[in-house]
Amino acid sequence: MLSIIHLVLVFVVLVLLNELFRLSKWFTLSVFIILPVALSIAVWPSTTGTGTSVDTWFHWAKVYSVVVAAAGFTFMRFTALGEKGYAKAFPPLILALNILEAVVRDFELGMAAGGAWHFMNGLAGLFSIIAISGWTGIFSEKKGKRDLLWPDMTVLWIIAYDVWNLSYIYFCVPEHATYGISVLLACTVPSLFIKKGTWIQARAYTLGLWMMYIMTFNSFVDTPGVTLMLPESSLLKYIFAVLSLGLNGWLVIVHLLKIRRRKDFRIGEELYSV
Repeated sequence: MLSIIHLVLVFVVLVLLNELFRLSKWFTLSVFIILPVALSIAVWPSTTGTGTSVDTWFHWAKVYSVVVAAAGFTFMRFTALGEKGYAKAFPPLILALNILEAVVRDFELGMAAGGAWHFMNGLAGLFSIIAISGWTGIFSEKKGKRDLLWPDMTVLWIIAYDVWNLSYIYFCVPEHATYGISVLLACTVPSLFIKKGTWIQARAYTLGLWMMYIMTFNSFVDTPGVTLMLPESSLLKYIFAVLSLGLNGWLVIVHLLKIRRRKDFRIGEELYSV
């Protein structure tokens, strides 16, 4: 029961904090600039490392790349930076980098420990990178909450990404697989039902918070009774891998067919929102 409560709380708290980040520039910058610096110096050296679930290069690369993304997106939202053409390349580049980090880890574990599911999911991640589109259409609203919007980020891409990412977590960090469901829903639900087009913004904010949380409190997060584990099953891994590769394979086919129909297409141009 405690594990279910914890999963629900992770989802609810991330959604609520994401809404606060939409409201306050200074609160957001404090959380994603000042807080990570303080934790890097005073906390993380003693809470990570051998014997913890955050003892690989991947966790350090992930936490810093995501907090940089969250801070960068905030500057794009609230300054003239968001109007610059070159700045619009930042969201797809940091998104591709985050996916590539996981792809490398999948391949690394596949070569070290075996398991075709790692290679299938790694390929799915590469497909998701190929299908990133329309970043020239990214813009920051000039009123209201000043959300960073990406109109060309489709529901299909988001769902395919979610399946790929959850598969990655199950394969590479299985003790956090059910947490992955809560964290993915925390950005997918708001971007589909609260404010469409905000997925990249919500993903950076919620994942950044989650990474800082597990880097700081991993001893609690991984306590038996607090963590709800998915069953360890080769069959289940193959099911995840087939779904991930199938969805992202279909995604990239749709993407390439869209490009083919646009004879004057230039990389980065919108395909779905025009």
